[in-house]
Amino acid sequence: MPDFTSQVTDRLLRLADGLPEPVRASVRTLVAGPGKFVRPRLLAAGAGFGTADPGRLVRLGALVELIHLASLLHDDVIDEAETRRGAPAAHAAVGTEQAMLAGLACFALVGTEAADLGEGVAGAVSRTVARLAYGELLDVERAFDTAFPLPAYLELVQSKTAELFRLCCLLGAAEVRSGPGEADALVRFGTALGVTFQILDDCLDLRPSHSGKPVGTDHALGLFGAPTLYALRADSGGELATLLLSPSFSVRDMPEVHSLVKAHGGLEAAARLAADWHDQALAALDELPAGGPRDRLAALAASLLQARS
Repeated sequence: MPDFTSQVTDRLLRLADGLPEPVRASVRTLVAGPGKFVRPRLLAAGAGFGTADPGRLVRLGALVELIHLASLLHDDVIDEAETRRGAPAAHAAVGTEQAMLAGLACFALVGTEAADLGEGVAGAVSRTVARLAYGELLDVERAFDTAFPLPAYLELVQSKTAELFRLCCLLGAAEVRSGPGEADALVRFGTALGVTFQILDDCLDLRPSHSGKPVGTDHALGLFGAPTLYALRADSGGELATLLLSPSFSVRDMPEVHSLVKAHGGLEAAARLAADWHDQALAALDELPAGGPRDRLAALAASLLQARS
């Protein structure tokens, strides 16, 4: 797998070299950063149930990582993130307009590369990019909504995060011409894994000591994850909502937010929700043939989720 990720990195750098010079450096900095390459690895593992062309597999791995990088460039602007992968976020380094243009250039490059890989790839990728944009829009629109319903939250998570996990599994299955049953199980596995990943990531906004993720940045932007949404539903006195909507609210208030969310059972409820989606991922995995490919998918999921537990 290290050899595969190195080849994906090389492919990404070659693709980045084809971008206009003003946005090239921002993309190359992201590519060279310490990313985990979760999505290319998921795609390669999904293709393990058949025999894939190694060269196409590397190009597909670079394609899904490029979608991820493009979304990060735009995410960091919306989330006002100061750093990314140990370096200043692109918008902090080169300005918001330049960072947004870099993300747009990446999405355009995704379209070109997908078209070159075949009509089926292009169609699947375009549908995913459209749904990612829809998820981003939902995320912006729900800011500071303390009554945001859980079903709407799950729709947001499936659109913004799980959709790309789903695409990785879909492209991996399609590349080795998996049968309909196998492909369907892989897609359901990817979706459920993506939802689990995002719920646990939301928990990290309250428990940063496990990850190094800056504390409270999502809350400061009014983007409340599963633990806080559950707690708000149980907050009959309105103390938590009042705190979160206070004009003076800042990340310095996060210890109190953490205490209130915990007192109202938000963390436990979110953990149960994550466990339910994790179970769905494992159930889909059980439908796949036993052996090395399935074991690799299970190991990848376990390592990914452990880092967020």
